Amino acid sequence: MFCGKDRRYDEHIDDGTWLGDIHSEKGCGMRYVDDSKQELLISTTQFPALVIAHQSYDKARYHWHSGLEVLYSKDCPMSVVVNGAMTVLQPGQAYVIPPEAVHAVRMVKDEDRGTTPQALSVTVNPVEMSAFLPRILQAQRQVDYDRCNRHGGVAFAPLCDEIYDQLVGASQMKYVNANAAFFALMGRIFDDFMQSKAIDGPDDGDSQSISLIYRYARDHFLSSITTSEAARHFGYSREYFSRLFKKYSGTSFMDYVNELRLKVACERLRMPDADIGQVGRVAGFPNERGFQAAFERKFGLTPGQWRDIELSHNCDDD
Repeated sequence: MFCGKDRRYDEHIDDGTWLGDIHSEKGCGMRYVDDSKQELLISTTQFPALVIAHQSYDKARYHWHSGLEVLYSKDCPMSVVVNGAMTVLQPGQAYVIPPEAVHAVRMVKDEDRGTTPQALSVTVNPVEMSAFLPRILQAQRQVDYDRCNRHGGVAFAPLCDEIYDQLVGASQMKYVNANAAFFALMGRIFDDFMQSKAIDGPDDGDSQSISLIYRYARDHFLSSITTSEAARHFGYSREYFSRLFKKYSGTSFMDYVNELRLKVACERLRMPDADIGQVGRVAGFPNERGFQAAFERKFGLTPGQWRDIELSHNCDDD
């Protein structure tokens, strides 16, 4: 499968079963939030979402996330179970899964096919999408998903095709073009299938603040930032700030900051001669011990082991 550069999400289901082979990239693991079925989404600068062009018979066991998800079967049937009801998508069909709906997805395997299966999944990250639609959580709740899937599934296909084709293509403009199709897809969903054009529901400004907190984390993760410092910057108590961030992101502020740092670290670890201790410092970790601990929690490997595997995969691809 192909997704945005260094995009990864981590999962574990509530019985502790490790699902490292589901929706994973080489050398990357997955987990759910805490001991739940909530999927932890970590996006990159390419999209305010987790966007994957699937090119193998992938599957995801029961889970949920705080952002809506668009599934698209390009040329391979997909079995989708949402809140206990199963739908089979045929090639050319799309399906929108509501936020917080427990669901499982499986690409239906055909032993006789001689080509690579192709499908697309787009899972909105509300934290990052709030920079473009500040009241994203309220907007998602007002989408008429039944009508969306009755009438929008085929209509979404051209945009899903464009996102997929751009991701697997070689154009230098691939992310620009894929983002254009992504935002057009979001526009179709929120413009055509919201039950009310006005975004209702209580809003005390927190959803707008999240986009600023997210930007702050992006701007400062390479320095020795702490939760207390971030809370003071926004005028919140540490406790309120922590609850607010977890409510919208599903993870703690420092876990999110460390995810950003680990992306930088992984880029540098792909350089065979890079000193591992220096990699951690450049990525923003205050010391090598903290870097090693965060890396092993994320990947289940030391940085050195991860680099060896990554470099061996790159050699196999050459």
